[in-house]
Amino acid sequence: MKRIIYLFSVMLMFSYLSVAQDDDMDFEVGSSSDRLIYAAFSPSTSALIGVHGGLLGNSGGLIDGGGFVESGGLFLAARYNNRDILNMDRLSVTLGITLQLVDFAYVYVGGGYGEYKYPYNEPTILPDLEISGAEIESGVIFKIGPINLIAGVSYLNFEHLDLVGGIGYTF
Repeated sequence: MKRIIYLFSVMLMFSYLSVAQDDDMDFEVGSSSDRLIYAAFSPSTSALIGVHGGLLGNSGGLIDGGGFVESGGLFLAARYNNRDILNMDRLSVTLGITLQLVDFAYVYVGGGYGEYKYPYNEPTILPDLEISGAEIESGVIFKIGPINLIAGVSYLNFEHLDLVGGIGYTF
């Protein structure tokens, strides 16, 4: 429970900093360079509790001629699972950038920290499988109206691969 509170606290702090950064950029209200704030429920194959959120560029995209800075944004993803939900412990926090390719499609890539522990059910001389360390996450975000669809992969310490999905809302 303590880890869930930490994850949501980090997410709230990131959202506040993202909005503050967006306000300092002096873009005209209603212009095509405004940033969009999004939040999504984003579980993975080993964590049923997950959030994904941040800023999306709104310049038309790199392919449509929007600049690199105007097409960029930030994201924060956090996932958690314990043995009561699935038979494994999982914690993941990643921070990275998003880039708008076209009006409705974004790519994201980031890095962070993760932990994975899988206990063996039967008595064995093998210890539980434990992996912790650097985590890399990347994928795509499709924006259909105010709805976001997320698909990606997360790779923990070059040993454990997770598939990530999600659905969210753009504000």
